[in-house]
Amino acid sequence: MEGSVPEVDGQIVFSKTINASGKSKADIYKALAAWASARYMAEVENGKWNEAAYFRNLQYSKVVKADSQAGLIECQGNEEQVFSNKILSKDYTVIDYVLTISIAEGKATATMHNIAYTYDFQLDRERRPAEQVITDTQVFSKSGKWIKQNRKFRIKTIDLANELFHEIEQTIQ
Repeated sequence: MEGSVPEVDGQIVFSKTINASGKSKADIYKALAAWASARYMAEVENGKWNEAAYFRNLQYSKVVKADSQAGLIECQGNEEQVFSNKILSKDYTVIDYVLTISIAEGKATATMHNIAYTYDFQLDRERRPAEQVITDTQVFSKSGKWIKQNRKFRIKTIDLANELFHEIEQTIQ
């Protein structure tokens, strides 16, 4: 769907403010810090191979910054996302991104940005920023039809952003 990937100053940025009315900044921070440390632990599998949303945290996944006074948690995502997994072939990408969570009294704002993919775009694996892969101009032809190659990246990225926001919402509710 056109317009479903938000751009801010030419960069793809997914953002959502989640309300947790009645909860203090300290309580929200404590819950999200625990969630982040478990979610971004390197070399941990989440999901199952037979699920479409399967992913595996790779070696560079980590919590980069956690500052309770400032109410800030910054995580580096480095995950394997599988498009298809067949007996003799596996189509996947490694997605890198930064998730920044700003915490205040009664709310948290999560922002997913600096997104990039490592994939066999041509003949060799190469790294490309999301701005070159999943924007409307990269995913839709001039006639408005999907460009199949980039469609899977866009769908998986939107799903990942929604999943992260949902997990954060469940954690602080």
